Amino acid sequence: MTESPFNAAEYAVGKHILVRAQGVKKTYQRGAEITHALKGIDLELFRGEYICVMGPSGSGKSTFFNMVGGLDSPTAGRVFIDEVDMAQLNAQELAFLRCRKIGYVFQSYNLNSVMTALENVTLPMTFAGMHADEARERGMKLLGMVGLGDRWNHRPKQMSGGQQQRTAIARALANAPSLLLCDEPTANLDFASGKEVHRILRELNEAGTTIICATHDHEMLAVSSRMVWISGGEIERIAVTRDVQIVKASLGDVDDSGATANVPQQTGASHA
Repeated sequence: MTESPFNAAEYAVGKHILVRAQGVKKTYQRGAEITHALKGIDLELFRGEYICVMGPSGSGKSTFFNMVGGLDSPTAGRVFIDEVDMAQLNAQELAFLRCRKIGYVFQSYNLNSVMTALENVTLPMTFAGMHADEARERGMKLLGMVGLGDRWNHRPKQMSGGQQQRTAIARALANAPSLLLCDEPTANLDFASGKEVHRILRELNEAGTTIICATHDHEMLAVSSRMVWISGGEIERIAVTRDVQIVKASLGDVDDSGATANVPQQTGASHA
């Protein structure tokens, strides 16, 4: 198989940079043991894109997400959101940026177990200073958007996994973020629930929300703008999705290194 090289300059024409990672490195040290989780990531992500990030376990995907989302700080390098250098922000400014500009959807939902769906969704609005009545109105609208308007008073234990994940998506949209970070959002869901999450994310992207998703879900890959492979803490390759043929891979085709044409786990991608 041969791959056409990704032409970053050509792809960037007419696009507005939303996220810029510049020489991002992350090192962890425990005693004498040093782990280089990221080894110098350079990547520009554009407003309105739907990016799928792939790589085997331990490749650095989650660490990269933490850097982009402002949940952790690089050991070296910088991350810019709308040209704001997150390293230059104090704790209060960083919290404000995360609250206003970034939404998070986690594989394990991360809902507050003692709160109702509506309370979970409105919590970020409360942090942002929104009036209670306005927050409730917006929260109900968001729950309706994800098909849970009649479940607003249910707590997580009273909801299925798919319903919890849709609640998590509504919560991530609480303050109308420009960037949505999704970490394996369909990994714990059944087929029907996963399809519903696909639909919601696709419609959000079509409405202008920028999405970065760590996934090996072939349906998400198929609707993405670009695919980014990370391996060993480095970007291995980038592909424009329209230039890639997405196929389901059999177990015998899966290469956990992510270095072949096959996308690790459950899916494959090869250039037509």
